[in-house]
Amino acid sequence: MKNLKNISFFLVIAFAMTAIGNFLDSDFLFTYLQTNIIGLLITLLAINTATSGLIASKIQDFVIQKPEIDFSSTIKEMKTSLLEQIILIIISVVCLIIQNSQKIKFDFKDDICNTLLITVFIYAIDILWDTGKAVFVIIEEIQKMKNKEN
Repeated sequence: MKNLKNISFFLVIAFAMTAIGNFLDSDFLFTYLQTNIIGLLITLLAINTATSGLIASKIQDFVIQKPEIDFSSTIKEMKTSLLEQIILIIISVVCLIIQNSQKIKFDFKDDICNTLLITVFIYAIDILWDTGKAVFVIIEEIQKMKNKEN
């Protein structure tokens, strides 16, 4: 349910950004995303994968120190975020194929595709943000454990 709410929110933001770009007759963001979205998403996936590896190693340290702590939901979320990013890459590729197709034509094709590309980009940034927050949660937990030892 939370994901549906977030996706809806990202779609609204993306729609507003598309409308503003059209109103201002600016295609900078659209052109940039059409050219770079796949590379950006793969880079964000690489960052997320590396960060998830760091988080997983710290989780392993916690499990060794406190075996009663259950991290199964955390690990499930980490796997889900990686899967979501792969799905975002697939959505982007399909969207770009449709947008650049000379055979597929329908009203507002560019606006719909641009809105979807912006939504994908915002979603990917949100995943990166969420992963970053997890790093700080782990740092705080390490500090708490050190304070309890002292």
